[in-house]
Amino acid sequence: MTDREKAYEKELVIKAKSGNDKAFEEIIKIYEQKICSTIFYMVKNKDIVEDIAQEVFIKVYRNIDKFNEQSSLYTWIYRITMNACFDEMKKEKKITYLSNFVETEEGEQEVEFEDPSQNVDEIISAKLDREELIKAIKKLPDEQRAIIVLRDIRGFTYWEIADMLKIKLGTVKSKISRARISLKNELEKAGFEYDISDNDVII
Repeated sequence: MTDREKAYEKELVIKAKSGNDKAFEEIIKIYEQKICSTIFYMVKNKDIVEDIAQEVFIKVYRNIDKFNEQSSLYTWIYRITMNACFDEMKKEKKITYLSNFVETEEGEQEVEFEDPSQNVDEIISAKLDREELIKAIKKLPDEQRAIIVLRDIRGFTYWEIADMLKIKLGTVKSKISRARISLKNELEKAGFEYDISDNDVII
């Protein structure tokens, strides 16, 4: 995030805290797509992605005045998102939904699965079919799924992941390594190669 973007975000937060609904709508506009795609990776039922996203932004709206700005708004919103996903994952059946469309107020829309700055092809050595990648990620245990999404898809730092998942910073890297090994195993079962060499240049 550039200094200009940080300043704009801070301005939006100040306005939203003062009850400016237009500022909050702008916050939703900035983060809605990223939140929806993250939820899609985390939960198995694609039909509830929009519902969870709405719950997330309702919680953000109700608690924006409690945001202390010690972390970025982005990280804070993601912490709320991950908690909502974990709550939903406790209820899930053993069903995987692979459609990449969700229902919105404007009708059915396709979810974008990665930031333009973080292409999945940079993470996976082979050019995988996106459906196979999603299927493999969704087979991972809950915490490993979260680790892969936050680190390799969203590019959060170790510190941010530790903060969001409430785990010790010193154990984050080992958990990431184990999660990548698990993903490698799932992808290899499907006939794909996955390079788990730790070229950590994101931090």
